[in-house]
Amino acid sequence: MDKMRKLLESVDACADRLEALNTRFSNLASDSTRESVEAWRRVKEQVEFDQTVEKKEVGSGPDVKSIAVELLEKQGHSLEDVIDILMSDHNIEVTIDGLAQTIGKQAYIAALRKDASDLLGNAISYAQIASLWNDLDRPAFGGESWTARSVSILVE
Repeated sequence: MDKMRKLLESVDACADRLEALNTRFSNLASDSTRESVEAWRRVKEQVEFDQTVEKKEVGSGPDVKSIAVELLEKQGHSLEDVIDILMSDHNIEVTIDGLAQTIGKQAYIAALRKDASDLLGNAISYAQIASLWNDLDRPAFGGESWTARSVSILVE
């Protein structure tokens, strides 16, 4: 979902820039460039409408955030365990990216720190933790993947 939002924001920024160029250099603008901006505006309105409808539908079910935070913070489950419990006990299917977005940055960081602390206590190195988290597709901060440095910064 986050990747889709970023893509839509990028396309919207491109359309804004193209519209500005069409206005500034009207002698160079073509029907095609003007129509492209108009077409994007129509598509954008439909996408925003679809996302609003989807959010309303999602909100009508159980409070996934409170359930997930309860499982993480009070019951001490790992992120992957929470995903499994949400599916088996609540019939809620969520990816690791979706879970991270749902619980919020602070709860996600707290869960990562707890996991890293447990792993470090078992003599697992920062590099090994980074490799494990990359294998588990856990969203990384400040890059596309976890590194020993990013894990050490998170822990400290």
